[in-house]
Amino acid sequence: MKLKKVCAVVVTYNRIKYLLKLLKSLKEQSYALSAILIFDNCSTDGTDSILKENGYCNSVEMQMLHSAKNNGIDILFYRNNENLGGSGGFHDAIKIASKLGYEFLWCMDDDVLPEKQCLEKLMLHMSNAVRICIPSRTDKNYRDYAIIDVNMSNPFKFSIVSRKKMIYNENINGNAIEVVDMPFEGPLIENKLIEEIGLPKKDFFIIFDDSEYAARACKVTKILYCKDAILHKQIIPHSGKDEFMNWKNYYGYRNQIWFDRHYGLNRFVKILRPRLLYIDLIMRAILRGKFSNINLIKRAYKDGVNDTLGKLVAPGTSRREFK
Repeated sequence: MKLKKVCAVVVTYNRIKYLLKLLKSLKEQSYALSAILIFDNCSTDGTDSILKENGYCNSVEMQMLHSAKNNGIDILFYRNNENLGGSGGFHDAIKIASKLGYEFLWCMDDDVLPEKQCLEKLMLHMSNAVRICIPSRTDKNYRDYAIIDVNMSNPFKFSIVSRKKMIYNENINGNAIEVVDMPFEGPLIENKLIEEIGLPKKDFFIIFDDSEYAARACKVTKILYCKDAILHKQIIPHSGKDEFMNWKNYYGYRNQIWFDRHYGLNRFVKILRPRLLYIDLIMRAILRGKFSNINLIKRAYKDGVNDTLGKLVAPGTSRREFK
């Protein structure tokens, strides 16, 4: 059987140690990749020179697509001249890859690690009706889940957890289940679908770009969570709650508010839900004595309801710097 042409699309920023492990796993896939596109989001940790030393690129000049061969796989390297965030990185990386003639794009961050048969098992689930498949990230360190519904009609479900109906990996019957949301941690996407629904939303900078893309995709295709296709997280997210906010919270709440206003199924969700979220966050900050969070919350709400997107807050900005 002739293999379909698949290009892995990897967006990286300052994680060369994890990136090298990922590239090794991609080269060892049982379903051979045609190419790997590495989009360097202007890393400052020597990613470009280390990739060159390891034979993944012949040149590191910015804003140009460089090609090399490694283990018989075409390696494409693009080093951007600024950090566009995850949203901008995937937007530009997928834009480049989608024009190169590959039939499928396998998109991922630099800190994941697919098992040898991950791509092979994802490909088995693809069909005319299923044009996106996502892997399971469940292992001894992480408990993954499938999101089978997102409530966009009840304004009182303003928190992310309350609006999503989830089934944990171990409770899924069979090898796959239809979902309505996904992370950009290993989705396999038919290239023709990208022509239909467009690129990820660049102006989010970080957070919610994957959920917004899934919402668009669900209008024209099924998305399957594939329990038997395993992809590991090399970095396990911190589970403890830090009640002091940071610049990432700004983008998360701003983009969540934008999403509700544009994808809400009624006026109550579009108008009332963002206000309820705002009131809840402000009250929590006051009751817990976290007053330095308040200006960040106000800014996120204002920008979200006014459709003011883009990279407006620099990474590392303290909550105390919000005015």
